[in-house]
Amino acid sequence: MAYHVVALTMAQVRSGGLEFQRQLGPLVREMKDLKIYSASPFDLDERRWLKDRFGGDIVYFFNDVAFQESARLGLEVPFVAEIAEAELPRRRTLVVGIPA
Repeated sequence: MAYHVVALTMAQVRSGGLEFQRQLGPLVREMKDLKIYSASPFDLDERRWLKDRFGGDIVYFFNDVAFQESARLGLEVPFVAEIAEAELPRRRTLVVGIPA
């Protein structure tokens, strides 16, 4: 499964860059497969590596369902890359979705 990468700066976050969370969050009741991850806030080395790789202070990973719903809703999410599931951070936090 592919994951779609969003890298946001703190300035983007302060100016409303997390709108996708408010729009996609309520959908998880109906769409159990919708998932958005972020690196664990406790894994500083991983977060630094992700910042160097993708840019941005905070990096999010949308699964295909979240990516498709973002497009369907017309959300302006700045996707910067696509990665394989094996490339996700080992220690990660579920930002939007229901834990398995």
